[in-house]
Amino acid sequence: MIFRYLAAILVPALLLLGVYCTALPELGHEIKAAARGGDAAAQVELARMYYSGDTFEPDMTESLRWLNAAADQKYPEALSTLGLFYLSGHGVEKDEARGFAMITEAAELGYPQAQAYLAFAYGSGTGVKPDTAKFLHWVRLAAENNDPRSQFNLAVLKLTGKLVDQDVPGARALLESSADQGYTEAQTMLGEFLARGIQGEPDLVEACKWFAIAGTKGHQRANSLLMSIVNSMTKDQMNEAADRANAWLEARGQGVR
Repeated sequence: MIFRYLAAILVPALLLLGVYCTALPELGHEIKAAARGGDAAAQVELARMYYSGDTFEPDMTESLRWLNAAADQKYPEALSTLGLFYLSGHGVEKDEARGFAMITEAAELGYPQAQAYLAFAYGSGTGVKPDTAKFLHWVRLAAENNDPRSQFNLAVLKLTGKLVDQDVPGARALLESSADQGYTEAQTMLGEFLARGIQGEPDLVEACKWFAIAGTKGHQRANSLLMSIVNSMTKDQMNEAADRANAWLEARGQGVR
């Protein structure tokens, strides 16, 4: 179960289609000027623009050019993204050894997504020999660096006492951090945690809030749990849960659901 959620980071396109600057031509030219001036962050932004084709015409060659420029400066995000490209042969000739080395370098530089990938690789034996110690090392570092998926995975380990000492308060803190970053599996598990009263009295209002938030993203289990929990709630409790859920969504620009 743990590795199912980590596997999503294997899709290189997700790293290049995240949140970035608005696609105005003027801003695109500003980013290009900064990239040409040697700004590694701007080089990665420019690579994204060429990759997605929202500001300039899609151009994988230009995208790779700017990713390599940033990677040459040891910019962790560029190293990690290029590493995934080499692992999969996406836009480049497949070279798993080179790709893994680049991801490892990015992880050692503190890039959480690269750390999460190494945890996945060593935990599942993908491209390397399975190594529990290295899995735990990297999943802990990624979680400390606020990677929400890694925080969820480590929370599961702490709840079950598998591979690590059981630590329910620590698991709850990780779930809260992951859930607040929008990770739906953590939101759903945190809701269950609260509904069952683990570590105290059940908190149906807060549990309902998290089920509702996860449910807006189409999480079927969260929706099922939501339908189940409301049968035990008063109208005032349901209204309070809805207000909290809407406030959380609005604070993140997702509007009232």
